[in-house]
Amino acid sequence: MATYKEIHGVKVQYRESDATAVEGDVWYNASTGKLKMYAAAGSWATGGTLNTARGLMGAAGTQTAGLGFGGNTSPVTANSEEYDGSSWAEGDNLNGARSQLGGAGTQTAAVGFSGSPSPLAADSEEYNGTSWTEGNDMNTGRRNGAEAGTQTAAMAITGGSPVVTNVEHYNGTSWSEGTDVNTARFVLPGCGTNTAAIISGGNPNLAVTESYDGSSWTEVADLNTGRSDCGMAGTSAKAVIFGGSNASGTYSVNGETWDGSAWTETADLSTAIYQNIGAGTSTLALSIGGTVNPSTLSNLVSEWSFSASVETVSFD
Repeated sequence: MATYKEIHGVKVQYRESDATAVEGDVWYNASTGKLKMYAAAGSWATGGTLNTARGLMGAAGTQTAGLGFGGNTSPVTANSEEYDGSSWAEGDNLNGARSQLGGAGTQTAAVGFSGSPSPLAADSEEYNGTSWTEGNDMNTGRRNGAEAGTQTAAMAITGGSPVVTNVEHYNGTSWSEGTDVNTARFVLPGCGTNTAAIISGGNPNLAVTESYDGSSWTEVADLNTGRSDCGMAGTSAKAVIFGGSNASGTYSVNGETWDGSAWTETADLSTAIYQNIGAGTSTLALSIGGTVNPSTLSNLVSEWSFSASVETVSFD
């Protein structure tokens, strides 16, 4: 078994007071004679359900000010809903009904782009908190890609039909070509900004993760469980991924957190789901909608909370 020093490169710290909290740190507090550690834990709780059950939708915003739009309702929908942290209210509809689309920004300043059916695959729209307005089209039409950023600095990353490595940047007015990813894939999530983003997973149930620094994509640590059609929220340094379809072809409850260098298994969703979408942050996230067994569209919304604290190590 590896020692603490072999894992972290240092011995357990000897301090006169508690250390500044850094996740994973262990130290001995000489003033109290106690061994301390900084522990972190996350959990899922049931949130307010969508008014319209759907999967493969676009999303933006936070856990207490979320936005969900479009999606597959058999057939596709233009419906848009806003979340206040407890319930969803109907908002203004997209100009064109579609699913498998991307979204970025906030509840009052969002952009939705790409998607299916094909005539809308390059289309983008902006939301101002009241209504959706047509914007300039993307250079390459796609569906089921990843996304990151804000309304005025968004990214559309990879996608399908056919599957591409292509990345585009949106400046609030027009789309321009960016640096391609290393691995072409679709039905995957992304998060972060247009200068510091992360993508992970994708069809066919990949575990590959790539990080973007504003100029290039770099392969980093793989997921513990490969998956596609899942949700993600956070930044390139701190993220959480959840749900999806795994290699066995079943829907997943699995959750993992990203600390900037590795993925760690964390609390599971209460219901196995895929085609769900994520919004929010790595500490306060939403899993919105999706499909549950047996291929039933869902209005389920789950709320993720992650917190950390200094704990005394007990040897009892």
